[in-house]
Amino acid sequence: MADIVILAAPGMGAVDERFAEPLFATLREKLGGDWSRIHCDTILCQGHLQGNIDRVFEAMQKRDMDFLRARKFMLYGLAESAAQLGDIQQRGGNYDKAQQAVYSTLERAAAAASDNAPVVLLSHSVGCTILSNYLWDAQRPSVSYGIWRDGGPRGVHKGSARDLFLRFKTLSHWYTLGAPNPLWCAGMGRDQIQAVTADTRGYNFRWKNFYHPDDLFGWPLKPLSPSYNQAVYRDYETRPLADWSAANWGPQLVAHDGYWSSELVQQQLLEDLRELLQKTRARRGAPPARSRAAVTV
Repeated sequence: MADIVILAAPGMGAVDERFAEPLFATLREKLGGDWSRIHCDTILCQGHLQGNIDRVFEAMQKRDMDFLRARKFMLYGLAESAAQLGDIQQRGGNYDKAQQAVYSTLERAAAAASDNAPVVLLSHSVGCTILSNYLWDAQRPSVSYGIWRDGGPRGVHKGSARDLFLRFKTLSHWYTLGAPNPLWCAGMGRDQIQAVTADTRGYNFRWKNFYHPDDLFGWPLKPLSPSYNQAVYRDYETRPLADWSAANWGPQLVAHDGYWSSELVQQQLLEDLRELLQKTRARRGAPPARSRAAVTV
């Protein structure tokens, strides 16, 4: 069985199931034999919306419009977020379907690893909002919406190892990439803007947020409120504003899609995974793997 679980959730736009491949390919190369100790999966939590959004965009193109690529980008981002919250109280609605996709992916991960395996969660763009909602609901003793209403899906005993795993209580690290959270809560009072907890209620994970300074949808999170400042370990700029080695093009769409191939994201993730792999190896009592330099032919 796998020792560690990595789950990746895509951002706005039509989802290619290989969206995280640039990052996974780097991990495979750098981790070598330890890659076999990791279970990777993707959470396609907004796929059920794509047919409707594509239909609307195709209908709109019957009229003359400029900036079609930017319009489609905006349409996907805002429509996906609005759809998640538009029927939050409806059983079987979009909010439920998005959460069910997360839950089902976690069930597969539990089967491939164990109920106690540490989880590393990577979420991009709108995926950050969906996973934040899932975590928020899972952390509440009771909610009246989503899949955690009435104590959660049937068949899993509340408080069991499986229940804790499905509530992300073995979450070790959460990487948010291009998080748009401020766009949906900036109109609220500062004390009303609440983040999920990273270090109470049985949770203990490190939340790292990455944003590109030219990405209109990616934001730092620690300044958002006292709650976010406490929950988020650090905001990382994937390219500092002071870096003038490349042309400063101002706001751009390309920046929002570049997180999966960001050297900074890959570097941080490799460091965290190597530390986790070492800890899980120590718990199993297994001898450390030989380095490539020690291998003779």
